[in-house]
Parts: sequence; structure tokens; C-alpha cells
Amino acid sequence: MKNINPFFLLILMGSCMFSNENLAPDQQTWDYALPNQFDLSDKEFLDLNEAILNNEFKNINALVIIKNDQLIFENYYLDQQREDLNKIDNATNVLTSIAIGMAIDDGYLISIETPIADLLPEYENELSTDSLKKIITIEHLLTHRSGLSWDEIVSEDDIKEMMNSDDWVKYVLGKALEAVPGVRYNFNSGASMILSKIIENLTNESLSAYIDRRLFKALEIKKWLWTTDPLGTTNAANGLHLTQLDFTKIGYLLLKNGLWKDQVILSKNWIYESTSLQHQPSYSYSMGYLWFQFTEDRVNSPYNSKRAFYIPGNTGYHLYINPEENLIVSIGAKNYFYGLFGPSYWLYLLIMDLHRDNL
Repeated sequence: MKNINPFFLLILMGSCMFSNENLAPDQQTWDYALPNQFDLSDKEFLDLNEAILNNEFKNINALVIIKNDQLIFENYYLDQQREDLNKIDNATNVLTSIAIGMAIDDGYLISIETPIADLLPEYENELSTDSLKKIITIEHLLTHRSGLSWDEIVSEDDIKEMMNSDDWVKYVLGKALEAVPGVRYNFNSGASMILSKIIENLTNESLSAYIDRRLFKALEIKKWLWTTDPLGTTNAANGLHLTQLDFTKIGYLLLKNGLWKDQVILSKNWIYESTSLQHQPSYSYSMGYLWFQFTEDRVNSPYNSKRAFYIPGNTGYHLYINPEENLIVSIGAKNYFYGLFGPSYWLYLLIMDLHRDNL
């Protein structure tokens, strides 16, 4: 076996094999399990690991698999280490979805049907440039259907312009309205900046402070970094940095219906609603509240069912949650030119195909 720097864990034949003498402190969240609990042989795990080492899946730097509440695979590549913080890029968006659910649980927000104009009085000027902007709701932001003009997937022009502005929320709200709110899908990470500001106004604390108090502390996520815009508004568009295991914890919380060590962190109803199909903008995927789901047209596999949901960060930080299989696949990568469906996506599909073939 190759010496993998800096950390490699694979459970083989009932024993743990490590290939680094300078290991990071062991994690305490999950017990370890044998590969056969995932219906994969030891050889298939080693072959999968070898394929990643050989860069057959471009620039993958981390892979974590949780099956039946146990850690069955964890490895790091390209000089990545377990304790390293990584920018999860626009996978950060789903933290605003979680925050909105917690704000409802905490009584700060009554409904996602609330018009955002009611919650952002400081942006009255931007919201008054078109009367239809006054009907944009939180739900429209959560489903990328605000109707605001935005160019992100093709050129990222608006992301760049937003990040060069003095007030990112003002930049997003100042965009022209191209469609009636609620009608047309257009992926817009800038909408998460609006949600960040709404959380700040509702709770009287920044999104990062609210998430830290309500989520990170409960999940024992102690090492993180979250950037802001020039005015100090938490960058919910693409600014969160986490370790791979802590990124995985977020998926595990949703897999367990909002429970963490018998403590309710997020309501089961919100998790189900936010990760269920709200609309299907493409043959490739459907959308919940900032969460994606597979469609029948994209993947003809029983393991990519309607209740499998995921967040595909545009640089390859992907988190896949499959409640039917009691499974999480957490992938880290440094890919900047593949869009939503890059090497991380195909790595997940290979893992699921291997699982299916062994049944």
C-alpha cells in the first residue's frame, strides 16, 4: 500500500491500518466499521482509493463515507490533512436553509412566505425600483426563483461584481427583475447573502454567530472560518471554511432528522420540507430549499431516489445524504472548471454503483 500523506484510515479484516506516524487526533463522532457493512469488499475499497490516488477523479482531496452510523472510509489526498480547513464554496448556501429552519423553530420567523421587503427596511430603495420586487419571498430565495437578473453558472460575472462591491446585499437587490418572482429558476448564490442579512435582522446577531450558537456548538464544530462582506454581513454565498469531518457532521444531522445526541437541533418537519422536491428546473436535478435531488432522467438507479439529496459546491465540495441507505458520502475537491456535475459527482455515482453491484 502506498504511503498516503498525511492520513489514511481503512478498516481491513477487523484491524485499523494507518500510514502516517503523525496522525491528527482521532474523531469521536462515529464508531468504525468493516467495509462489508457497505457491501463492498476490501479490494474494492483499495481499488477505489487507488483510482483517486491516480487522479482518475480529478483533484479529489478528501473522501469520507458514513454507513449505518459508522465511519467506514476516510482518506485525504493531494497533501490534504484531516484537520485542514477548506473553503466549501457555494455549498455554504445550505447553511442559510438550515438557519431559516432554526429561525422558524426559535420563533424568529413565522413563514417562508414572508415578503423579504418586510424584513429588510434598510434596502427600501433597492426594493422599490420595481413593484414586483415587493412580492419576492424567502421561499423564492430558497428555490432560486427570485426573478432577479443573475449570471453565475456560465461566467460568474455577478459573483465577481458582488464581491467587488461595498455592500453585497445591496448589489444583489439592486439587480433588475427579469421574471415574475416564483416563476423562473436561475441559480443565484447572491440570494444567500440576502438570507444572511435577514437572519441578522431577525436574530440581532450575524448568521455566523447564530449558526455557531445553534448548530456548531451542538455538533462540536470548534474549528471554522467564515468570511464577511465589507459591511460585516456573513458571506453565505461562498465563505465558509470547514474540515471534511465537520462538513460531514452537517449531513449527519439531517440524516438523523435533526437529532444530535438526543438533542433536537433542527425540526424534522423542516428537514423533510427543505430536502424534498419543490420544483424541477432541469432533467438533471430537482430542488428543495437550496438542497438538490437526483431525477429519474439523470440517473436510472434505485439508490439515487427521490429521498437522496445533496449539495454540490462548485469547486467539488459535495455532500450526499441517502436516508434510505442510511448513508453519507462527503467529498472534498479543488476543481474550478466543472460546474455542478464534475468529478465529485461521478465519484459518488461510482460508489453507489459498486454498492448496487454487490447486492
